[in-house]
Amino acid sequence: MFQILSVQSKDEQKRLARECGALYQPRCPAYALYLEDRFCGLCQFAIGAGAGEIVTLDAVPGFAGDADGDAEQYLAALCRTALSFLEEIGIPQARYAGAEKSRRLMLLSGFSEREGVWTADLGVLFSHCSSELWKTK
Repeated sequence: MFQILSVQSKDEQKRLARECGALYQPRCPAYALYLEDRFCGLCQFAIGAGAGEIVTLDAVPGFAGDADGDAEQYLAALCRTALSFLEEIGIPQARYAGAEKSRRLMLLSGFSEREGVWTADLGVLFSHCSSELWKTK
């Protein structure tokens, strides 16, 4: 079983980033991926005016996934959690600004490549479960 949890303290985020070999981003909130209670990956993201940005999306060295999915599938779920949060708070667009990742991971995460930039229209990405469906009138 896997879990994706929000990182609750900057000290924890700094430690987890170090475990992934990622640069700690103190201005960013983060989500952590756990597989069978073992830390496996981190996604740090920024919230801007009208747009979000995935700043890092990294697994711990040697993480390959398990029988239920490979590392890229798990990282995509981690990234989509951050994107879903952005959509829920009303951010319409996001882009990927982290280290280069495989095309497969970017597509699994919900990004499209436009002129060399990976972007996601969050309203379209989450149209089947948009936060708008949960708002009362």
